[in-house]
Amino acid sequence: MRHISLLLSVFLLACSQQPPEEVAKPAAETPTAEVAKVAEPEVAKVETPSPDPEGFVHYGAPVAATSVVSAATLLANPEAYVGKELVVEGRVADVCSKAGCWMVIAEGDKTMRILMKDHGFSVDKQGAGSTCRIAGLVEAKEVDAATVAHFQEESRNPELMPEKAAGKTYQMVATGVALKKATPVAGG
Repeated sequence: MRHISLLLSVFLLACSQQPPEEVAKPAAETPTAEVAKVAEPEVAKVETPSPDPEGFVHYGAPVAATSVVSAATLLANPEAYVGKELVVEGRVADVCSKAGCWMVIAEGDKTMRILMKDHGFSVDKQGAGSTCRIAGLVEAKEVDAATVAHFQEESRNPELMPEKAAGKTYQMVATGVALKKATPVAGG
């Protein structure tokens, strides 16, 4: 009987001790970081564009500097360019303050809205005053109150809105935009 008691004690003692590799780890040591790595989606890095040799920063598709139409020429007779793909060079008068998804070019009192195709890219929201080159398609569009209200809400210069008059307006749907910031005048 004594042997059975001794054997039972040894057996119970042996069963209560687990080898070190089988000991359960406390919750704080559980490898949750590995689980989190698998569950987290990869986030694309946003890189700041670099200027080209002429000082233009490109957004969307690169804009070639060949066969450029001046903004003054386009704005003087936009109807002649409707349905045509072209590259226009001019001055940025306004940019969407929320996302950089549109801008307005101006020459004197004539303006035209530039939309980034399919919201596929945006431009520098501080781009007003820059020289721009825009590659895109010219369109004619009827003005509607909802669109006017939307653009007015996002505009820093609503007085430059091409849609301020009722009727038809012209716009470009850009596949690419290049901006060159105005250089500040020294001592000014």
